[in-house]
Amino acid sequence: MIAECFNPACRRQLHYLREGCVVRVVKNAGSDVGIEHFWLCGDCCQSYSLQVVAEGKVDMVSRRRVHRSSTPETERYLLRA
Repeated sequence: MIAECFNPACRRQLHYLREGCVVRVVKNAGSDVGIEHFWLCGDCCQSYSLQVVAEGKVDMVSRRRVHRSSTPETERYLLRA
């Protein structure tokens, strides 16, 4: 369950899904499928995005860098909910 903003500098508590963005990460390991959800509050979502960086790990990146650094290998893990 999502409890707070993914941004470690923010950590705003999640009470409602009215603002911000929820990201669903689907991880496949053989026949096992794992699903994790992450949330950025409205303020953080304007400046940052979440991206899968290596082996299914999620990191926060500046929206200015998202399009330059994303690759087809990492895009398959990231699904916006």
